Amino acid sequence: MLSQILIKDHKGNYVDFKAFMPEDESVYSNEVIRPLPRQKGRGHFSSFAICKGLDLGICRCRFDEDYMARFTLEKPFFTFGFCLKGQCFSQGSSMPYSVPMVPDRSSAYFFNDRFVERKIKGQQEVLALAIHISPDFLLKRICPDYIRPDHIRPGLMRDVQYGDLPENFPENRRFYADHIMTAQMKTAVYQILNNPHKGRVGNIYLESKALELIALRLEQVFRTDGFPGRNSTIDPEETERIYRARDLLVENRQFPPSLRELAGQAGMSHTQLNKGFKAMFGCTVFEYLRKERLAYARMLMEENPADLTWIAYESGFCSSSHFAASFLKAYGIRPSAYRKSLSIK
Repeated sequence: MLSQILIKDHKGNYVDFKAFMPEDESVYSNEVIRPLPRQKGRGHFSSFAICKGLDLGICRCRFDEDYMARFTLEKPFFTFGFCLKGQCFSQGSSMPYSVPMVPDRSSAYFFNDRFVERKIKGQQEVLALAIHISPDFLLKRICPDYIRPDHIRPGLMRDVQYGDLPENFPENRRFYADHIMTAQMKTAVYQILNNPHKGRVGNIYLESKALELIALRLEQVFRTDGFPGRNSTIDPEETERIYRARDLLVENRQFPPSLRELAGQAGMSHTQLNKGFKAMFGCTVFEYLRKERLAYARMLMEENPADLTWIAYESGFCSSSHFAASFLKAYGIRPSAYRKSLSIK
């Protein structure tokens, strides 16, 4: 669905962002890789044309300098963004302001615009996933009988294609929603980033996980029960302090500071900090820590054949039994059984 990508070079000119296909066709048949130019940093962008109307984009980069890119689209599409590290901003040519992607938040947006600009500040690592989906593709899955707009109930085409969130974009042809990224979403994102399958099976796996994330995301978008973190109204300064506390917590997941110490380092009271975490992430500080430890442990299990006891302590759990009980409660499977399912001996 992307027809052209231009990147701003060190002279300030926009040039073609060169891409290549992996030589090993058995890996992913539809993958395109764009290495980040050396003067900008290191890492690469990957894109996957899963099927007609559904693409995936992954950013695994360390940016030393500011990055700016311009995208020309074949036609407008929905974007579902999931950010694990770093920040980036996207803006359509007709948009008055940019749409952010920030850690532990997931964004969904649709602009009736074929030209999009993306900006990423230097001196940061970005790990993020974007799912691009055409309105037709989405409608066909929501309404199996969908053939053309007049074959579905009145209003659904507008709800899905243009959104139904007037508090964000009162104009009828724009849609933006920002929510917390739940533990279930984060697990699916890590599974996409660490796809254990190759070739056609790998593509099927990516499609299934992308659809899972879209379903979870749409459930948030159309809920009306005050889902935690929906379009949070916390002021920017307090938001920055909460993110600072979150980063400190994640960096020290093995030996975290106390709640009062963490709040002090962030310049807040412990009550404010807990309140802010609930508003932005849907849980208390140490509930967030537990989820982060579990997600980190799961990632280690998928990437590292190390002993489960070592993984438990490395993730910050006080014992392997505590880790096993927490893992079972969160994922419905014991760590040993999950390890076997990955075929890691």
